[in-house]
Amino acid sequence: MLGIAYGVPSESEIEEAYREAVKQWHPDLYENFASLRAEAEERFKQIQVAYRELKEHNAIGGEAPAQNKRTESPAQNKRTESPAQNAGARVVSETPAEKPSISFGGAPGCQTGPHFTPEAEEIIARYGGKLGTALAIVDLTGARSQTSNYAQFFLLAELGIMVRDFHNIISLLWYRDLGEVKLIRKQEPSKPSMWRSFVGSISGSQSKCELQIYRSNGALFYSLYGQAEDSVKEAIHNFLQRKRNESHP
Repeated sequence: MLGIAYGVPSESEIEEAYREAVKQWHPDLYENFASLRAEAEERFKQIQVAYRELKEHNAIGGEAPAQNKRTESPAQNKRTESPAQNAGARVVSETPAEKPSISFGGAPGCQTGPHFTPEAEEIIARYGGKLGTALAIVDLTGARSQTSNYAQFFLLAELGIMVRDFHNIISLLWYRDLGEVKLIRKQEPSKPSMWRSFVGSISGSQSKCELQIYRSNGALFYSLYGQAEDSVKEAIHNFLQRKRNESHP
């Protein structure tokens, strides 16, 4: 539950794993995402159980806890910061040793950090805080102007991905739960369908590639086809492959 390798972990390993889990799953971080709130609440309960069990079992052979004393997690200890405050502080203050680079070659509607437009900054501040430092954002509306409003977007951040689709549904995927990433080159039919012609007219180019992103359990997270140029999909594909290799060595 805490992502600790098999064996007897040290106290510092338990504390660090707990803080990382809270940073990702504290329910207060999902108050604006009803579809994820229930999962976050359940995960948070399991995280508390795992933390208490590890602390109590680690005490065996050393200083055993008092019979009626309940081991408190930092999230429940009133003398420490609340998990939401602790998580927020870590997200802001932590700087990864090396962030995988990504470049879109100046493609319209695509930006990379740290220099985002005010429109992109507003979206990142509103939705992306739980994902840590924003690395890049792609406008999925198909607009080809210099003033993208990012009503639909694909956000790449330090800890995961967030997508807002044309139904205004927000989906989130942590890199630790990232599965296969496939870049599929499509065979163009002799007569393009009405839908593909429409997509091509909006995007300004005919898409030849489809980017499919899967969760680690095999479920499809998101499919990117006509919402972005093929060069953008290739850049995202290469970036996610690196992140997957880092998360699953």
